[in-house]
Amino acid sequence: MGKIIDIKLLKNQAYEGIKKKIINLTLRPNEQLVEQRLAKELGISKSPIREAIQRLEREGLVYSLPFKGGFVADVSEQDIREIFQLREALERFCVRNACLIFSGEDLKRIGKIISKSDKALQQGDLKRAYLIDIQLHDLLIRSSKNAKIIQAYSNLRDHLDRYWHIASLISGRVTKSHQEHMSIIEAIAQKDETQAEKRISEHLHSILEEFIQSKEFRS
Repeated sequence: MGKIIDIKLLKNQAYEGIKKKIINLTLRPNEQLVEQRLAKELGISKSPIREAIQRLEREGLVYSLPFKGGFVADVSEQDIREIFQLREALERFCVRNACLIFSGEDLKRIGKIISKSDKALQQGDLKRAYLIDIQLHDLLIRSSKNAKIIQAYSNLRDHLDRYWHIASLISGRVTKSHQEHMSIIEAIAQKDETQAEKRISEHLHSILEEFIQSKEFRS
């Protein structure tokens, strides 16, 4: 029994380790996944590495070529647009819902997130501000209390996290997102459903177009 558990742990360790490298861009798009090197870096045998690569391929983060092995999936413009179309549909519903159900306590919680992000920006810590701002989107999704929406967003997270890491490299993007978030929260606080939806759409379209035009994406 213990051996079976150890094998499962190793498989999961390999999967999470490689996925993390893909998401944080340690492994770049179209970079070959060298099993021996990954096994050495993660301190795991090649068998769990191979299974992890196959699992990541099923999830769209890896592709394989005959006789060459696995490669990190490219970040194509079509994929990005499709992900953002789905993301916009989910988040527009969630901000409209927030206008209807958010209490004073909910707004205080969001206010704390905004304040933390603002402080990080003042300190010049863009990475921390960017990570805090992601919490805002997660909170809005969870506030829907809709299991299907939460699951759908969860399924997008690995892809979104990789895009967010690239977007965070774009000059001025984190500061601009912070300002757009404050505008969205203002509309929610005023229970203005139309403006909340409009502003979340404008925010996501702004990120998408800057992302696609950026040298970080094109490189």
